[in-house]
Amino acid sequence: IWDYFYRQNEIAYSHKVGDASLSSVALSNGSGRLVAVGDANGTVSLLEVCESLAAPQQNEKNAIGSMLEREFKQEKNLEQRDRDLRRAKALELEAIKKDSTIEKDKKDAKMEEQLRSVDANFLNMIKEAEDDESKVDSLSGPAGLVTGEGLSQDGSA
Repeated sequence: IWDYFYRQNEIAYSHKVGDASLSSVALSNGSGRLVAVGDANGTVSLLEVCESLAAPQQNEKNAIGSMLEREFKQEKNLEQRDRDLRRAKALELEAIKKDSTIEKDKKDAKMEEQLRSVDANFLNMIKEAEDDESKVDSLSGPAGLVTGEGLSQDGSA
């Protein structure tokens, strides 16, 4: 038995009724001093409590109502805080994902720029090589062959 009005966190009275677990409790309609307790084996025990535990004290109903209302509000506040924390964590994870996506996009853009630069340099090298080759071709004759002018029959100059 708990006395929530005076000692909310302490047991006011404890009495072993039987060895089996309790399954039901009922109060008498009259004075409220009689309590019937049933156990899992089907045994019913009748207990009588003192008048101070059976009769409500002055303002006890209002005090208990206020206490329950306070607990209800605290429970709602804790639930709201839990929702807020979960929402904040989800937003934080989303921001981290977004930041990593932005970083990845920056890296991809940098890599693409480097590839364009390498590609442009490669094409310039090919063009320069072709230009150099065409200069050599124009200096060496129409078919790219060295002409035989000024050479003797054995091919020496």
